[in-house]
Parts: sequence; C-alpha cells; structure tokens
Amino acid sequence: LVLVLLLTAFLAVILMRVVKNDFTRYMRADDDDAGFSDEEETGWKLVHGDVFRFPSHLNLLCASIGAGAQLFTTTLCLLTMALLGVFAPSKRGSIVTACIVLYALCAGVGGFVSARLYRQLQGENWAWNIILATFMFPGPLLVVFSFLNTVAIANASTAALPFGTIVIV
Repeated sequence: LVLVLLLTAFLAVILMRVVKNDFTRYMRADDDDAGFSDEEETGWKLVHGDVFRFPSHLNLLCASIGAGAQLFTTTLCLLTMALLGVFAPSKRGSIVTACIVLYALCAGVGGFVSARLYRQLQGENWAWNIILATFMFPGPLLVVFSFLNTVAIANASTAALPFGTIVIV
C-alpha cells in the first residue's frame, strides 16, 4: 500500500511539472508575439484537437461505458457483501451465484448510464443503444463459453455441460 501511494505521488509530481512547464511556455509565447511563434507546437497543444473531437462510433462508445458501469456496480456490490460477511465459506458457489444475480440486478445501471451518455452526445436511437449495452459483455462471453464447451464435449470431458442443462439455465 505504501509503495502504491509513493509511486502515485511521484507520478503526480512529474505530471504537474510537465503541465506547469508547458503552460508557462505557452503563456510566454502568447505574450511575446500574440500567437505568432516560430516554435513548433508540442505537448498538450497537439492533443487538444483529438480530445474535443466527436467520437466516430458513438453507439459502441456509449454501450461500452454502460457495460463498464454495470460491471463496476456489480463488483462494488459483490465486494461490499463479501466485506460484510454475507457469504458463508461452507456454501460452495455462493459468490458466483451472487455475482450472476447482482449482474442481472445492475442491468438498470448499465442501461441508464449508456442511454444518458448517448442522449447527452445528441444520439438519436437510444433504444438500440440500450440493447447493444445489454449484450456488450454477455454476448462475447457466451460465444467463448459455447466454443470451450463444444471443445470439451468433443473431447468427452467430464467438465462439459450438457446442452439441455445450458438451455434450462
């Protein structure tokens, strides 16, 4: 913990020095010749065009942020429950079950964050954005699980889940 705090402090000091030096150099250049400088633009002035540019794939960006908010809320609730001692060590699989239930319950958070950001950035089709945010994380997870389960079934593994069990769940 001490090492993390120390490294964070060092990084903050270095970044503050760089920003301060760039800022004073830009202010000095503006005062000298009112913006007509022979000096080439470097540092933060090169980034300002990219920072304020409108995203090209707004739907995917907002859906990813919504899925991330849902995962963050699920993780935060799960860790809080674990710290409060809700899970008994004798009950096997209780944390996984709680994770799945919490993920389903936090779907509203992901949809809200995604739709709000989408509307804030002047998106028109917010309903499709919520649907995309819904399948952003479970979709690829289902594809990977299906592939791995098919490989396990093909190799006659005992760890493979039968297709009927997957449909029931």
